Amino acid sequence: MADQARRVGDSRQIVAADGRRYAFADHNCFACGGSNPIGMRLHIELNEGSARTSWKAGDDFVGWSDKVHGGIVATMLDEVMAWACASSDAWAVTAEMSIRYRSPASPGDELLAEAHVVRKRRRIYDVEGTVHAADGRLIAEGSGRYLGAAPSAKEQLKERYGTAPGMGAE
Repeated sequence: MADQARRVGDSRQIVAADGRRYAFADHNCFACGGSNPIGMRLHIELNEGSARTSWKAGDDFVGWSDKVHGGIVATMLDEVMAWACASSDAWAVTAEMSIRYRSPASPGDELLAEAHVVRKRRRIYDVEGTVHAADGRLIAEGSGRYLGAAPSAKEQLKERYGTAPGMGAE
C-alpha cells in the first residue's frame, strides 16, 4: 500500500499516495485505532469519495477451518466504507450494511479493501466496497448506508480526533 503511517505525539499521521498528509488523534477503535492492543490497526488511505486499506490477517483472526473469520472481513469492509464517507468530512456511522462472501481468506493472506461513495442525500451516504486477496481473488463485496454526523457533533469529533486538511467539506 502506498500510504505510510507514523506516530506524531498522541496521533498517527497518514501520508496518502498523492502526498496529502493528515493526522487523527490515536484512539481505541478495534479496526483503525492504534491504542487497541488486540486491534487490526488499519492504515486508511483517503481519496475523494473513496478509501482503501491493506492488511495481513494473522492466526489470531481465524474462524472455522483455518480461514479468516467472516466478521473480521466484515469489519475491514465496514471500516473502509465509513472512511469513504469521511473523505467528504462526513464523520459517518453505519446505519446498515450488506455483505456477500465470495471466497475464503486464509491467515497470511494480504487483503485489500476499497470503497467508494455512490450516492449522497443530505447526511445519508450509500457506499459500495470490496475486499480482494493479493492474488486478485474477490473475498467479499458489500454495500452500506452511512449516517453523517450532525454539524454540532461533527465539531465535537474534530476537537477530539483532529481533522483531515484538504479532504473537502460537506
